[in-house]
Amino acid sequence: MDNYKGGSVMASPVEIPGWWISREDKIQGFIDNKISKGKVALLSVSPGGRKVRAVFYGDPEPGLKGRANFGSAVAAGYKGHYYRREERTSPVLMILAGVHGQEMESMVGALSLISLMETGKDIKGEKQPALLEKLEQLRLVIVPLGNPDGRARVPYDGWVGLPKTEMSKWGQGTRKNGKPYYWPYCKAIHPMVGDVGILGGYFDDAGINMQHDDWSSPMSETTKAILKLAREEAPDMLLNMHSHEYDPSILPVSYIPYKARKSIFEFCKRFYSVLEQYGYTGRKFDILNEEGLDNEDEASFSLTSMLYHTGANICFAYESPQGCSDTRKPDHTIYEKNLYGYEDILKLLHLLYGCAAEYCIERL
Repeated sequence: MDNYKGGSVMASPVEIPGWWISREDKIQGFIDNKISKGKVALLSVSPGGRKVRAVFYGDPEPGLKGRANFGSAVAAGYKGHYYRREERTSPVLMILAGVHGQEMESMVGALSLISLMETGKDIKGEKQPALLEKLEQLRLVIVPLGNPDGRARVPYDGWVGLPKTEMSKWGQGTRKNGKPYYWPYCKAIHPMVGDVGILGGYFDDAGINMQHDDWSSPMSETTKAILKLAREEAPDMLLNMHSHEYDPSILPVSYIPYKARKSIFEFCKRFYSVLEQYGYTGRKFDILNEEGLDNEDEASFSLTSMLYHTGANICFAYESPQGCSDTRKPDHTIYEKNLYGYEDILKLLHLLYGCAAEYCIERL
């Protein structure tokens, strides 16, 4: 083990492929040096002084934005007062990666998309002609690294083969005495300041978890910038990308209308069906159904919910598997071997992007 800013670091039991680019500085370098066809915009600067940027492919379509914000347009009885999506010639897919710094899987997936759009090959150097054909019919808006501060503090490149307790230590952080802030108690202190030994990757350098910012007065400038981006782009679909130690999952979204829930439900069924075709299993939630959420009065109004109410037509969180050594089956027994390797994780992300692009194109 090596020491890293107050915590020991375990050697990875699984070789990390050379194409797996997940370090904060390497991601920033990729954006600096690998993009020529896309356009790059600075969204904000983190509390730690790091850049948060968006990458765009496809041209915007001017003249479709109305004079109302989303909520006002809904109150007026026609969402077109906010944005006339029905007049678009290309749907907009927005991908938000890296809100939580230890969840680097989505960051690698975002870079793979950029690589595909730039070179015709994914981050592994492999052609993906079917996926590329779909993506080229869209306007793509990609935020590869939403929380560079959190990512910079996590010393690991990936979690395959490592225990989830190690991921939790660096993801949710610890107290000064070394005791971990496990999920969900890590959300009971916000901003995460004071009794902090390791400040987990969940948080930026100011201790803010953007997934649970204060919507009446956002504390993070990056939160404001991401909401502004969604408001301006009015994406047909927005993927809020996360990861966990379980099977791939599409999470239910609280405080959105039935019609929006139904669209997520329909997409989830399609995506999980595709996963089964490739030998994977999506993690099913009883609350993910056409009727909506149980106990919604106790559900969190998260960044995903806020992005819908800001202007994202279909918006949900995707949880990528991390490949931890104690990945669990639905009955909570533990696999003897790792279920997901780095190749699997990237393949699942490509399948998700393909389904999302296809769904957007069909609904245009």
